[in-house]
Amino acid sequence: MEKPVHRTLARIGALLMGMLLCAGMSAHATVVTGLYEASVPVTDQSAAARRVALQQALAAVLVKVTGERSAGGVPALVDLVQDPARFLQQYRYEQAPTASGAAALTYYDLTRTGMPAIPPTGLLLSARFDPEVVDQAVRAAHEPLWGRERPATLVWIALQDGASVSIISASNNPAIAQAMNSAAQQRGVPLIFPSMDAVDQQAIGIPDITQDNSTRIQQASLRYKPDATLVGSIYMTTPGQYAARWQLTVGVQMQTWTTPPADLASVAADGVQAAADNYAKWFALAPDAVGLNGVTLSVTGISGVDAYAKVLAYLSQLTPVKSVLVTRVADHTVYFSLDTHGNLANLQQAVLLGDLLKTAAPAAASANPPSATLLQFQYAP
Repeated sequence: MEKPVHRTLARIGALLMGMLLCAGMSAHATVVTGLYEASVPVTDQSAAARRVALQQALAAVLVKVTGERSAGGVPALVDLVQDPARFLQQYRYEQAPTASGAAALTYYDLTRTGMPAIPPTGLLLSARFDPEVVDQAVRAAHEPLWGRERPATLVWIALQDGASVSIISASNNPAIAQAMNSAAQQRGVPLIFPSMDAVDQQAIGIPDITQDNSTRIQQASLRYKPDATLVGSIYMTTPGQYAARWQLTVGVQMQTWTTPPADLASVAADGVQAAADNYAKWFALAPDAVGLNGVTLSVTGISGVDAYAKVLAYLSQLTPVKSVLVTRVADHTVYFSLDTHGNLANLQQAVLLGDLLKTAAPAAASANPPSATLLQFQYAP
């Protein structure tokens, strides 16, 4: 029998929600952190150098949160970049990783040519900006807003380097992995490289990648549980020059493209950059998107307070969600009322990318759902 939400359950769930939000929902890899942070090189700690560095750091953040490669040069965002102090939460100076230390990262001056901002000095300025204030400014500038829910992307690459052919892992070709990870860091896209252990070698071969054997690729990908796959075939055109064919698949979305000849690192990085361009096109909230009020969303399979709190916390932090209210509980199904920034497609895509809920089969939904229920999901941690 249907019953109202128990007040004690709601209070406990609200408390747990706060605890989970403070923890950053770290259990879900596709809810990306660090989108509002960036590090750039500086010549010294002077006020003049700091101002330039903060502008470059904000430009790098805008690239990640709008999905625009050259966001710092977009006319509507230029004024934001010129006044980074209004968005700044904190900054610090630190030493760049050394060759013998942590893996080197590439820091770009994204407001200009895409080349390193200054000659390396070993000194970095790391800045963190206020997410809410940045998001409000991006919306006010009528630019797209790409949220924290991003596809964890499994990379399958066949490298044909002259007579040598191999499938890339993070360890067997660190130069390619570093180039792709650097691009992924710039765009806020989580990457997964296959281990290419005995299991992978049994599941997939080079012809499967070069000939786009989607069945074999999907089967080999299952163990990694990715949200998307980026399949690339990189081949040498002339000594020192390479080109590539790419295919990106996420859900029912699929895109193919080619990368013209360039050096190997640039070609590998282009695969990630172009994938991020497509993700932003598919998933970012459109400028001036008209939100919806009172969207009813049901989640089945919630059998305890912990699950209730996790789902409530998760829905509350999704980018398309302005507010969320629990309206009732019935037979292990919780009904939520949501106000959104975007449309139903934006909401559904964000929910499914979070790796906590999946679309509910019709039989899994409540036998007598309210007529206003538009989206139905199942709790599947």
